[in-house]
Amino acid sequence: MIRRTIGRRRAGLVAVLAATAAFLTACGESAGALPPAGSAHLAAPAVAAAAVAKAVPAATPAPVARTYTICPGANATREALTAFFDAREGDTIAFCAGRFSLSTGLIMNNKRGITIKGAGRDRTILSFKNSDAAEGLNVSHADGIVMQGFTVEDTPGNSIRVFRSRYVTFRDVRAQWSDYKTCSTRLDAPNSCTRHGAYGLYPVLCQHVLIEDSEAFGASDAGIYVGQTSDVIVRRTRAEYNVAGFEFENTYRAEFVDNVATNNTGGFLIFDLPGLAQYGEKNLVHRNRAYNNNFPNFAPAGNIVGSVPKGTGMLVLASDQLEIRDNEISDHDTMGIGIVNYGLIDPNEADLRYDFYPEGIEIHGNRFRDNGGTLQLPSPQRGEASLLPLLLKLKNYGRSAHIVWDGSVDAPNGCTEYPKDAAGVPLNQPNPNETGRTEARSDERGRPNYGPNDPGPNCGGARYNAWKFNTAGQLKLPENGLCIAEDNQFTSTRLLTAFATPFVNARLSTSEPGQLALDLLKPVSTDLRPHRCQLPARPAPRLQLPFVPDPANGDRRPSDAEVQAACSGGRPGQVNRAALAYNCPRLDQYGLFANPADPRTRPVQGVEYDLNTALFSDYSTKYRFLFLPEGQPASYRDRTSHGVVATFDFPVGTVIAKSFSFKAGNAENVVETRLLIRRQTATGPTWVGLPYIWRTLGDGSRVAELHVEGGTASVRYDYVDPDPEVVGSNGKRLRYTGAVPRYTIPAALSCVTCHGNDDREAGAAPIGPKARNLNKAHRYPDGTVQNQLQYLSQRGLLSGLPADLSAIEKLPRFNVPGDAGDLPGSDQDLHHRVRAYLEVNCVHCHSGGGSAANSGLFLDSFRPVDVRYGICKRPIAAGRGSGEGRRYDIVPRDAGTSILPFRVGSSEAGVRMPPVARSVTHGEAAALITRWIDDVLPTADTEDNSCSGLGLLRR
Repeated sequence: MIRRTIGRRRAGLVAVLAATAAFLTACGESAGALPPAGSAHLAAPAVAAAAVAKAVPAATPAPVARTYTICPGANATREALTAFFDAREGDTIAFCAGRFSLSTGLIMNNKRGITIKGAGRDRTILSFKNSDAAEGLNVSHADGIVMQGFTVEDTPGNSIRVFRSRYVTFRDVRAQWSDYKTCSTRLDAPNSCTRHGAYGLYPVLCQHVLIEDSEAFGASDAGIYVGQTSDVIVRRTRAEYNVAGFEFENTYRAEFVDNVATNNTGGFLIFDLPGLAQYGEKNLVHRNRAYNNNFPNFAPAGNIVGSVPKGTGMLVLASDQLEIRDNEISDHDTMGIGIVNYGLIDPNEADLRYDFYPEGIEIHGNRFRDNGGTLQLPSPQRGEASLLPLLLKLKNYGRSAHIVWDGSVDAPNGCTEYPKDAAGVPLNQPNPNETGRTEARSDERGRPNYGPNDPGPNCGGARYNAWKFNTAGQLKLPENGLCIAEDNQFTSTRLLTAFATPFVNARLSTSEPGQLALDLLKPVSTDLRPHRCQLPARPAPRLQLPFVPDPANGDRRPSDAEVQAACSGGRPGQVNRAALAYNCPRLDQYGLFANPADPRTRPVQGVEYDLNTALFSDYSTKYRFLFLPEGQPASYRDRTSHGVVATFDFPVGTVIAKSFSFKAGNAENVVETRLLIRRQTATGPTWVGLPYIWRTLGDGSRVAELHVEGGTASVRYDYVDPDPEVVGSNGKRLRYTGAVPRYTIPAALSCVTCHGNDDREAGAAPIGPKARNLNKAHRYPDGTVQNQLQYLSQRGLLSGLPADLSAIEKLPRFNVPGDAGDLPGSDQDLHHRVRAYLEVNCVHCHSGGGSAANSGLFLDSFRPVDVRYGICKRPIAAGRGSGEGRRYDIVPRDAGTSILPFRVGSSEAGVRMPPVARSVTHGEAAALITRWIDDVLPTADTEDNSCSGLGLLRR
């Protein structure tokens, strides 16, 4: 049992009595008072002390903060999941000393001011070796979260992922894969390190992040990774035996200081990559030690970091306004610092918002020793980029160098029209109607700062770069140049590095074979005189830390008595509306179904509905019901008015119930019922997801009980598809037969993995009930056959329905040829059906506000099928999910080398997509997607898979 400790010295009885008299909402988060902006570094600890002492009426004592104490044992996973669900602002979740074996990941969403701590990173070990989830800890849309004093070990995917959160602290934590010293760096070995997760400590799309006194070992991408995040400090932290020790990717005002990187492939990476929600600049790397980072690169081939040569101290790729000073960089086989443009990685990159060139780089006060002794040899598995270290040395007359610059600079391209936002306002001008942008629309140099919804420049396929040049077409220097000060020290103490040059301008611009051949004929330069310049100081991070929890402004816990009174107060034949504000222990207490033991039929004051194409869930049969407050219809919304992920606007008090069962012959096993309830909180409406697991009692009756920790079940299925138009290749009704040894019933907070994103309402907002996915005829229990939208509208359950139903978009059934109105079996038919499947199963994450927004892969069925849809798009953070040798998400005409069908066809945790809601492969869909890529999409260059010269297939 979780042990709870009172965190404030208040009389418990008085608190409960006063709380009972107050208005109750069971879930939701308070916005609270944010801490004031700090100085360049951390704000003083007392900065928001007054907020805690906020005046509270005498009759309402301050809420009681709790500590949930969890110790190793058989119940540890359940207790941890319960604590993560139940914790409120000001609470602490404390893991005892010892080793925990956790069977699934721990998720925290829409919380504030919670501390997750252990007894120290050497004493508390959270092992996820046998987990069915990709991440160990997955924190999203959470403010003021502190994680300290524990180790996360052996996750199938990332160790600790923090997404779209603010005021986040990692302190004294470790991420590791326990065999990091013994796993094989051979990509095809059974114990290959490629099976490790991609990232250790992994904040992405966040603001105000502190990582200190922590460690990471064994990540197949980056040990310490900060991506698309603003105002970051990483200090006094160590990374070993990762591909990349530390990585800043598309960050603003981020600082590496006093860290150690050793025994990695590359020590420190500062990258800007294409196709992402944010492009970065203004970063600091100082007072760090990078030494002996010569570990072989074990990243899955195709990942960006798979191109990093072993023996790299620091690598700068396309990043702007970067200061590297006062670091010690020594004993690297290839180079101390490399500065390269993205054309050496992929000259065919199609993101027109992306700038290939690293500019405004300043290197001073560093100590270089013994770099460049033994270059990495080329590897066919790593592609043409693996040739570069050898080419650099050959061009430099057999000598290595401490600082290597590819020498590539941008040139005017005739694009002079300043880019605009989605509303048509140039980014160098204010847009008074704009909200949500976290950085300035353009920087002081004139560079446009593209946001995730900004279109590319309108220049006929050219990137806008006119801001870099003066009226004579010359690059503005030094602000767009490379400055290397005289105070850098270069020494060699070993024979292999005795002839290394301090610097080499390699004069290489691209990996495109024709131009590369010409570049090889150009002589290099070791002259530092053109780089003796200074740049303005970069602004330091502006962390708004520490975050001070304010429990008085958070959501209040109901007492057991309140829950019991509301949940037991229902009347037969009526939905128990008073209970909807609470998490009732049993499903029947909400009064949703006429037969409390059967959630498949006869809803009380509810209506059933069906979807054209549904999310796949291990071949389960689903029963869906909608319950609306009397006299309060849902409001019609569609893609045109509210975006690609828009569902109907449901009133507070709405319940969506979905039951999952497995049919085998004449038997049917109803395993679980999930509820989505829209509740009112102090800060507005939110959706809460609750899982109820069915069990049979001793007398043979059935009951569904709340299990916020989720569960598993062993199930089998053998049934004919209920849709008579779904047929197999033999023309007969399709039959599904099989078993799921470990069918997963998600924990309550697992719902938000898919349901809780920026482009939907707070909490676990609905996914399925979109107008275009409900647009179909349905046979109702009374025998009525009618279009579902029309049925809801005529019964007063839906307002705003367009009079002309034919004008409403319709998603096709993915498994019925011709359902999109195309010739059955034609290329267009297959194309539309695959896109419908990908939208329903993927777009809730792969959208601009979804939990996979950082990937830059967007899968709604309305956008052009171009690089943003995956065509020839390199994965950003796939880790081993990319599979061996797969370089692009989709390679037209070659599903075998494409990442998307590989992930859709996998059932392995850390690889499969979607990552939750299924544990077996949807074979029919995987086969359809493979056919689509192989037979329908444009033809790739099959000789080298470069994906060059492709046309776009548009809807």
